[in-house]
Amino acid sequence: MNKNFLFVVPRFAKINEYYYFPLGLGYVISNMKKNRFNVFILNLCHYGESIEFLLSEAIKTHNIHVVCTGGMSYHWNEVDDVLNTVKKINKKIITVVGGAIITSDPELALENMQIDFGVMEEGEETLVELADAFCNNKDVKMIQGIGFVDDDKKIHLNDLRPPIKDLDSLPFPDYEGLEFGKYLKMASIQIFNLYNVFIMDVNDLPRVVDIIASRSCPFKCTFCYHPLGNKYRQRSLDNVFKEIDFLKEKYNITFINVIDELFSSDEERFCEFANRIKKYNVKWTTSCRVNDVNEHILKMLKDSNIEFLIFGVESLSDTVLKSMKKRITKAEIEQAYKICDKVGVRPAGNIIIGDISETEDTIKESLNWRENHPEYDISVMFLLAIPNSEIWKYALNSGLINNKLNFIKNRFPIINLTSIDNKRFLKIKKDIKIDNIKKKYIIYGKLISSEKTENFYQNQQIFNFNVKCPICSMVSKYSYPKYSYYPFSIVFCKNCHKQLKISTKEAFKLSFLSELKCVLLLNLDIFHAVWLDEHIYWYKLKKSKFFLVLLGLFKKLKDLGG
Repeated sequence: MNKNFLFVVPRFAKINEYYYFPLGLGYVISNMKKNRFNVFILNLCHYGESIEFLLSEAIKTHNIHVVCTGGMSYHWNEVDDVLNTVKKINKKIITVVGGAIITSDPELALENMQIDFGVMEEGEETLVELADAFCNNKDVKMIQGIGFVDDDKKIHLNDLRPPIKDLDSLPFPDYEGLEFGKYLKMASIQIFNLYNVFIMDVNDLPRVVDIIASRSCPFKCTFCYHPLGNKYRQRSLDNVFKEIDFLKEKYNITFINVIDELFSSDEERFCEFANRIKKYNVKWTTSCRVNDVNEHILKMLKDSNIEFLIFGVESLSDTVLKSMKKRITKAEIEQAYKICDKVGVRPAGNIIIGDISETEDTIKESLNWRENHPEYDISVMFLLAIPNSEIWKYALNSGLINNKLNFIKNRFPIINLTSIDNKRFLKIKKDIKIDNIKKKYIIYGKLISSEKTENFYQNQQIFNFNVKCPICSMVSKYSYPKYSYYPFSIVFCKNCHKQLKISTKEAFKLSFLSELKCVLLLNLDIFHAVWLDEHIYWYKLKKSKFFLVLLGLFKKLKDLGG
C-alpha cells in the first residue's frame, strides 16, 4: 500500500525571522522524491498560524500516514512540539525523526519524545529503505541506521549504515519544496538585523545560499560533534557547480556560503573552486583551518571575489588549543591573520572561552590578543557542552550536568568546566557578555557626512553617509536605513573590509528621544542577557508580573521606529 509522507520543518523561527535553511532535510526529501514516494512538505517557519492548525490541515488534505521531521539537539523543544501535535491529531500516524537530535543520543530521544522511528546519521538511503518497508509491510528489524521502540516499550538500535561513498549520486536538496524563494526574501531583509554581515548597500542586498560540498570531519575537537560520522567525503566540483548553475538560474543567487567543516583541507580542490567560481560574479565565503592557508592560496581567494574567510581560532593559548585537540598553534593563527592582512582577504573567527584547561591567564591571553588586534573580526563566546561531544561526556561524568533532558531543553546553558572559582568565572562571563553587546573592541570609524534621502526600505528612510576608516584611511560611501537599535551601528570598510562602529545618532540624524531609546535598549539588552540570566532568583523572577511587564516594554521599544 502506498503511503503519504509529510516532511515538517519545525518552527525554528517565527515568520520573517532568520533561521538556517534545512539543507539536510532537503537532501532527504529530494531522495525520497527520486525514489517515487508520495511526499508533501510543510515549512512551519513560513506561516503564522498555529502549529496544530497547519499540521491538521496538511494531514487532512493529503491523507498523511507518516510525518518526518528532525533537527539539532538545540531545537529539542521545537521538534517535540511537532511530534506532540501530530500524535494529538492522530495517534496512528507514524513519526520519524532524524538529525543530530536522534543521532547524538538515540535512547534519550526515543524515551522522551513521541518517536516511532529514529534515523541515525545520514538519512537519505535509510529513510528510503524505511519508507519501502512501510509501504510494502516489510520487517524493519534489519534496516541499518534506525532505532525504534517495540510494542513492549523496549528500545532497539540497529547497526549504523556505512557512510554514503558517492555523494554525487544524491539529488540536490529540494529547494522548491522547502520554499527557498520565500526564505531568500526573508533572509535578505534580515541582513541589517544580523549586524550588517555584508558590505553591500540596501539596493544591493545579497541573495545568500548555503552549499555543502563535502561531509563530516576526521578531526576530534573536544567541543564538537559530527552527526554524519568521522568519514570525510567530497562531492566532485563538477557536481557542486551544477548545483550553483541551478541556483543562479532559478534563484539569482549572489552570495554563496560553503558550510563544509573541511573545505580547505584539499589545497588543489580549494584552489580549483576559487578559480572556477570567478566567472559566476558572486561573492562567497567558507570556513578554514589556519594551517591550511598560505600566501598562494589566499591570493587565489582574493582574486575569486571571496568576501571573508572564517578561521576556527578558538583560543590564543597553546595550552588550551592542545586541550581542545585543535591540532593548531598560536603561531599558526597569527601567521594566517598576517598573510590575510598582506593579501587583502578579510579574516573572521571565534574565540571560545571555557575549556577544561582554561585559567584566568589563558583567558587574558586570548582577550588581550583580540584587544590588540581590533582590525580583526573576532567574536568571543563561551564553550557549550554539545550532546555526545567529549566535553559533554566530561560534564556528565563530573556531575556538572545532572539532568540531560532538562539541560538540552534549556538549550545548553553555560557551565563552568574550568578550575576557576565559580564566583570568579561568573564575573568573567558577565564582563565578556557586556563587552560583546557593546562591541567594545570594534574601532570607531570617522563619520564624514550624512544626508537623508527620499527613498525608503521596509518603511525605514534611507540615508547616504561617508565613513573614513582609521586603518586604511579610505573613505567609503554607504546607503542604509537605520538598522541598529543601539547607540552605535556596524559597517565594514569597503576597501580593507575591517569592521567599524559609527554613531547611530549622527549617521541617521536621530532626535533626542530616539537617541535616548537607543541607550535604553542597549542597557535593557545588558540587563536581560547578563543580570537576569545570572541572577540567583532568575527562575522566580521570570514568572513575575514585573518581569513580564519589563519584557513587554522591551519588545515594544524594539518594534518602534527610530
